[in-house]
Amino acid sequence: MAPFRIVRPQELVIYGFEFGLVAAVVWGLATLTRQFAPAVAESTQHGSVALICLLFCGLMLFVQRAGLSDRGSARRELLLFTVLSALLGTVVFVATTVIRPGRPQFAAILALECAVAVPFVVALWRWISLRIAFLHARPERVLIVGTGDAAQGACRWIVTEHSRHYSVVGFADDDDRRVGTVLAMGIRIQTHYEALPSFCPERVDHVLVAIEEKRGHMPVQPLMALRLRGIEVEEATTFFERISGKIAVETMLPSWLIFSEGFKATPLRAAIKRVVDVTFSTTLVLLTAPLMLLCAIAIKVDSTGPVFYSQERLGRDGKPFRLHKFRSMMHRAERESGPIWTIANDPRITRVGRVLRKLRIDELPQLVNCLRGEMSFVGPRPEREHFIRQLEQRIPYYGLRMTARPGITGWAQVEYRYGATEADAFEKLKYDLYYIKNSNLLFDLWIVLKTVKVVLLGEGAR
Repeated sequence: MAPFRIVRPQELVIYGFEFGLVAAVVWGLATLTRQFAPAVAESTQHGSVALICLLFCGLMLFVQRAGLSDRGSARRELLLFTVLSALLGTVVFVATTVIRPGRPQFAAILALECAVAVPFVVALWRWISLRIAFLHARPERVLIVGTGDAAQGACRWIVTEHSRHYSVVGFADDDDRRVGTVLAMGIRIQTHYEALPSFCPERVDHVLVAIEEKRGHMPVQPLMALRLRGIEVEEATTFFERISGKIAVETMLPSWLIFSEGFKATPLRAAIKRVVDVTFSTTLVLLTAPLMLLCAIAIKVDSTGPVFYSQERLGRDGKPFRLHKFRSMMHRAERESGPIWTIANDPRITRVGRVLRKLRIDELPQLVNCLRGEMSFVGPRPEREHFIRQLEQRIPYYGLRMTARPGITGWAQVEYRYGATEADAFEKLKYDLYYIKNSNLLFDLWIVLKTVKVVLLGEGAR
């Protein structure tokens, strides 16, 4: 959920076309409603149609400009737009009915029609446009400044993961004698730093700076000349964050973390998030109470030991708290082994526990932790102190995870598989830092929707 971006000409064309499509759907539905339900449309005013059109167009712009499209994630944009569209239609319907009770109001009926039809038409349009490459320009040409591990890693990542949107032209090196040398993925060093102003204007759309040691090596004047000519210049860590949905910890400098945008933890945001946490947790506790009762009975029948399992975890700012779960392992499973990661097909897991873990039902008691304020519904997963102290020694910036309140679900949980190794912890840290940096309510909503998908498909459970 990257910060809002500058709109590019290609995006303006796409936005304009889709807004026109939304307007056509609204006006088309209004015409059909007048024709087939004249009694409802007797008091119709063009102003109500225009207002509903503006509401749905504004909603689409809000979702698109929230930074969701940087990773090519049209599906999650559409899902969010569909959910918010349904909410908008319901709110307009209820508000119109309350303000003017009696027979159905035209604006109320039209809002409900649009809540269904607009997302369907937009989804159909995007499906068709992707397959015929309509309004989709050629890949953006990228020159990578730097030739070290970070630069070559960025090249491999772009070529293997994002070749549809970006094309690597080559590398730039500080030594002109190395021009022509092949570095990664068969791509060569095309120019040297001082020649950037003459090489780039006709060949490059985007310059990616991936220099490990910038002090004394950064080609400031050539890059400044490119920027003044309108060529986009971007630091590799920022580019990686914007496109991948995670932060490249291995190339991140402390200065980037300090001066980059994000980390907007204002008192108002914290208060709103807390209200949402309490509301959501209370609702889920009430809805799942019968299910939790059945789980408790099944656990007692299946194996000896308590129904619940409590374990000390470290929360925000390293403050310890007791995390509660339904017991899914044998009683006192770590009595002999001590703290160890859960492995695939772990023999300590009971028969009922395997089902609970598969469906993530074992996490439901953590709603109590959320109500107490020890956890949030969305945030980095809390870990045991034993593992945190080990990982802080081996993984840079690992302790930064604890600057946010831990969550029942999180960005790392829905984007990455179940982690049970140090390498997994390092990879999940990238997602956790991305979430902390870009956290907002829309991002939380998307993570909740992704969590539902993960639970229904049983992805990543052990």
